Amino acid sequence: MEKKKKIIDIEINKEYCKACLFCIDSCPKQCLIMGTELNSTGFTSPVFVNQGNCTGCAICSLLCPDMAIQVFEILN
Repeated sequence: MEKKKKIIDIEINKEYCKACLFCIDSCPKQCLIMGTELNSTGFTSPVFVNQGNCTGCAICSLLCPDMAIQVFEILN
């Protein structure tokens, strides 16, 4: 039986984000960086990078005070 590979995807709702940096500062694998695109209230939001390094720990999502981040596990 072939073992399925776990792929992590992170969705960031840019309109909810207030650029607090909690997610970026807390990521143990540095999978998030601050983007440059502004949302409708003038804040920038993080961008998911280094997808292959992400473990899916969801610390970013748990610490986000605005609930702007969702972490998904996709079986490939």
